Parts: sequence; C-alpha cells; structure tokens
Amino acid sequence: MSDESQKEYEIAFLLSSLEAEKDLEGALRQNHAEFTYQKSATEQHLAYPIKKHNSAYFGFYNFKTEPANIKLIKDALALNANVLRFMIITPPVKIASAAPQARPEKKPAAAVVSNQALEEKLEEILK
Repeated sequence: MSDESQKEYEIAFLLSSLEAEKDLEGALRQNHAEFTYQKSATEQHLAYPIKKHNSAYFGFYNFKTEPANIKLIKDALALNANVLRFMIITPPVKIASAAPQARPEKKPAAAVVSNQALEEKLEEILK
C-alpha cells in the first residue's frame, strides 16, 4: 500500500458496549486502516431508542486506507450486532485561507485653493 493511493476517512459510531470498540478497531486494522486520530467512546443518552438501547457509546476515529477497503469495512461492521450505527465520511479538505490583501494607500488629495488665492496667482502670471 502506498501513501499516494490512500485517502483520509473519518468514522463515527454508536456501540452497545465498550468491549465492542475493540471489535471495531480490529475490523478497521484487518482491512489495512492506519489510525491518525482516535476519540475513545463515551456513554451518551440517546434521543430515541436504537435497537432497543436507550444509551450507547459514541466515538470517532480518523484513519487512512485505500478506497477499495471501505466496502469491506462497511460489510464487516454491518454484521457486528454490537455496532448500533456507524457512518464513514471523507473529511472536507482544509484550504489554507489566503492572507488578507493590503489595501492600497490613499494619497492625500491636493490642497484646495480658495478663489481669492487663485485670482492672486492669476494676477502674478499675467504681469
């Protein structure tokens, strides 16, 4: 597996027990996933029952693997009864924000000359 063919993925999951987290990690490792970040599962009360569970353990992992392995991972997790729900996504690409552009400096406007000063200047020129 080369790094060029691997893509970054994120999996979020709800588990029925903490022991199921090891099964989930095993399924990912078995399909050649390399973990880049792991947020261990913590117990959460569910807004509605999922498969007759009122609470579940929620966690998420970031990992790299080849796109062909994602189907195998999904199939393995779908067969695991301890995995209540899971979702695999491709995280959005982080685009570095461009540096703010400097505004052009405003040149001071020419001094406004009064009519009287203009007439005096004109008188000098005509002499």
